[in-house]
Amino acid sequence: MPTNRTLTDKPFTYSGSLATGLTIQFGNAGKVMNIPVRIIDIIRTEITRRSPVLAGANPDPLVPNSVGKALYEKHRFSPQAMSYVLPLLIQEGFCTVSDRKPFVIHKK
Repeated sequence: MPTNRTLTDKPFTYSGSLATGLTIQFGNAGKVMNIPVRIIDIIRTEITRRSPVLAGANPDPLVPNSVGKALYEKHRFSPQAMSYVLPLLIQEGFCTVSDRKPFVIHKK
């Protein structure tokens, strides 16, 4: 399985792709998160529409005016998905992100 790191430098492994959806494995307990392509598309749309925009990967508290908050409030999906999708979007060349918190996403 491919590996990557979150913006806060935490490792994760994944299967799938941004085009097909992702299965993420993270943490010492081997937690799993499935991120459907529909959610990845929503993240892309929010970034494109609102750039520059806050990432907002924390679920508690939700970061005001962030993509993560929109994921949770509009689509009932964990903002934690931002932690795993963003590094892959950066790698793909879709966007850039500031190098420190609060992370601000800029569409390329």
